[in-house]
Amino acid sequence: MQSEISTKKFAYIIFFSYLCSLDFYLCLPRMKKRLYIVLLLLCAFAFAMTSCRSVHEARATVAQADSLLQADQVFDDAEALHQAVHALSPWRVLMPTSYAKACFFYGRLLRINRSYSEAMPYLLYARAARTNDQELLGRVYSNIAYICRMESNYSLACTMYERSTQAFLQAGDSMRYRIGLTNMAYALAEQSDTAGVRALLEPVIQSVTDSLLLAMCYETYAEAYMRAGDYTRGLQYANMVEGEQAAAPSLMMIKGQCYSYLVQYDSATYYARQVLQATDHLFLRANALYILTQQDSTAQLEDVRAAAAERAAVLRVIANDQGDLSHAVELLEQDMNTPPRRWGLLLAGVLCLIVALLAWWYNIRRQHQRSMAEIAHEKQRAQAFIHARQKQNAQLQQQFDDRRVKIEQEVAKNIETLLRADDWKQTLCWKDYEQFCAVVNRQFFMLADKLKAKGDLTDKELRLCVLVMMDCFDSKQLAALLHYGQSGIRNFKQHTANKLGTNSRELKQQMIRLMTGELN
Repeated sequence: MQSEISTKKFAYIIFFSYLCSLDFYLCLPRMKKRLYIVLLLLCAFAFAMTSCRSVHEARATVAQADSLLQADQVFDDAEALHQAVHALSPWRVLMPTSYAKACFFYGRLLRINRSYSEAMPYLLYARAARTNDQELLGRVYSNIAYICRMESNYSLACTMYERSTQAFLQAGDSMRYRIGLTNMAYALAEQSDTAGVRALLEPVIQSVTDSLLLAMCYETYAEAYMRAGDYTRGLQYANMVEGEQAAAPSLMMIKGQCYSYLVQYDSATYYARQVLQATDHLFLRANALYILTQQDSTAQLEDVRAAAAERAAVLRVIANDQGDLSHAVELLEQDMNTPPRRWGLLLAGVLCLIVALLAWWYNIRRQHQRSMAEIAHEKQRAQAFIHARQKQNAQLQQQFDDRRVKIEQEVAKNIETLLRADDWKQTLCWKDYEQFCAVVNRQFFMLADKLKAKGDLTDKELRLCVLVMMDCFDSKQLAALLHYGQSGIRNFKQHTANKLGTNSRELKQQMIRLMTGELN
């Protein structure tokens, strides 16, 4: 349970740190956000370096334990395995196989050291990890089934052994698959289910030639028939085991029990003493000592008393372990009855996403409000500028109007003076154009320059403009002065107006705009 608690604490710390940093980031001024992001990246880099180092050490520990497992040895450094589990626990989603192996090796070591209630949670962590290593899962289920069998919960042990065989079958490990079937048959044998044992072991015996596996099968048969009360057949299968496997303490214990039930105390005592010399297994020693306490009257009383005292001590140890085993099996049953929380990580991710979206929305809203305030300020400035520009344009327009009236009055006055002169008709001979303009008004010099620049007018067109500006001749008089017919003078006047960007009716007004500066 410590691994789960540490993982939750790690997740909570990361989540609340994320929220606090996000809120703090949103409250910072715009100029300091870049510096804050750089500091966060540096902290993340330092955390990643530390985590990578611890993860590397944890994976090295797991690899060393795995190599010892392949050689049928046990990695007995409990502290290193415990640190490996805690180092890999936060990364179990990214490295599920390494995390599952660390939990398995640590749980297996605790199981070997008879700390069953402490071993079971880690074996369950390894089972719950999302790993694709079916061979590892098969080993995990085998260790869980062993604890169940030690607690005498044979039905649950059969279920775990069945899952173990399925995992080995998916991994393609036929040898371990057969061993799993043999272990499941042994759990059935302890329930005296000889038919179930035979259904499982007959295909194994027919398909395998390995002496060790055959010995396991025969020993399972012997256990099943012994528990079923057929001691003769049990001895028959036990004696079928040959070679080094015949000296196995469990097989000798079966022989001793069968001889004891057949009232052959000498043979039973012999095998019981062999078991006591060969193993420290508590249940085997308890059974062997029980046989010694049931010796016939020819045995020495001192040996019987010593065996009884030792058996009592062994039974006390077994009783102490029984509570631990019961608690371990209770943890397994709770885990099996608890529905898997498959959506926990997804819900946490969705929650983080919602918080991030809310923070993003809040930040966008603040930026929008700031932008709207800036737009409103710029709009006020633009309106003030437009108002000032309109006021300035009104003043300029008033100045242009006053200037136009003044020029029109001055031109009218000069034209009236010219008409009163006796030689005004001679002036209109156009022999000296500049002198004529000087007589009328000095503004015509400026008008002539502007007309040339505006429309690239010829001398006749300039003269027509001057006569139109004077506004004292009709079309017949203009045609006579410029040597055109009446229809020709109208076309000529329209052509000149087109060059100035207006029509013949607005020609005078266009020239006044040029003189007043309204047109450039």
